[in-house]
Amino acid sequence: MNAIETFRTNLPTRITRVTKVLAWATLISNIGIILTGGAVRLTASGLGCPEWPRCTPESWVATQEMGLHGAIEFGNRLLTYVLVLICALMFFALLRLRRSHRPLFRMSLVILAGIPLQAVIGGITVWTNLNPWIVALHFLLSAALVMIATMLLNRIRLELRSAKDASQRDGVPGIRMSHGGSDAVTSAMAPVILVATWVSVFLGTVVTGTGPHAGDPGSPRHLFDPDLVTRMHVVPVYVLCFAAIALVVRQYRISTAPNQRRSAWGLIAVVIAQGVIGYVQHFTGLPVILVGLHMLGSALLVVTATAVFDSYRARYVTRGLSAVTAQAAARQTEPAPSA
Repeated sequence: MNAIETFRTNLPTRITRVTKVLAWATLISNIGIILTGGAVRLTASGLGCPEWPRCTPESWVATQEMGLHGAIEFGNRLLTYVLVLICALMFFALLRLRRSHRPLFRMSLVILAGIPLQAVIGGITVWTNLNPWIVALHFLLSAALVMIATMLLNRIRLELRSAKDASQRDGVPGIRMSHGGSDAVTSAMAPVILVATWVSVFLGTVVTGTGPHAGDPGSPRHLFDPDLVTRMHVVPVYVLCFAAIALVVRQYRISTAPNQRRSAWGLIAVVIAQGVIGYVQHFTGLPVILVGLHMLGSALLVVTATAVFDSYRARYVTRGLSAVTAQAAARQTEPAPSA
């Protein structure tokens, strides 16, 4: 048996608490890279390493002469390798479950593939002198990976919750992610919340590209009117607020599950915090600390909006914790052969 075969046969064949820990690490690290990327921009270190993939034409690493900006930008590049390691571990934790738990495996694969794509877009960002449209694309891809990581974590947690006691140690197949109560209002508000979140996040990148924090003093900016784009950014936020309030009010008139109520109230909390930070930063000249907190809030907004959508509209059903359980459940649902 060669080394590759030995490695493959020693990979996990079931979902465990370690799988959930890796899913949490995948989500947190993808949020973390948004924050460190924001720190690069907010400290005007975006061109601290003026080349890519090298830091300078002569060096792969930041040199002492490049000062603090070079250290910050190169440090952000190094954190990408940590992110790759975590996402690779997540991928390998699901590799032998790729047939029985195909949706989970595909999510881990997309996340892992997204990291090198992020690096390439980061390189294009440097080559274009931090063009605000490319910077926005860089952020939006990170936000998309955060959404997928949230969905992956939610499904792994559901699989583990399906194993309630020792007699169900392999989990209960067939439990739907959106297993709580729902009606026409809540079913309609969940996708509205998700779409409004993404529109507000996109317009937020336009506002950022129009503002003063370019990442480098010589980088281009959007030539839009700052007040106009800020007002445009607020419109989908108002839609999001209306939909979130309607969801919270309505969910207490039907038999909703605890995860549905938690996700809705989590969304409300993040929206309120984002609103407060957004207004304060706008009227105080966009201080760096508040802008960084607003970026964190954007990532958490994607997390909570995704959780709401999952709890009310997701079609995923549990397969069980192991491939054997999933295959047995699949055989039970197959139609009997006709005589």
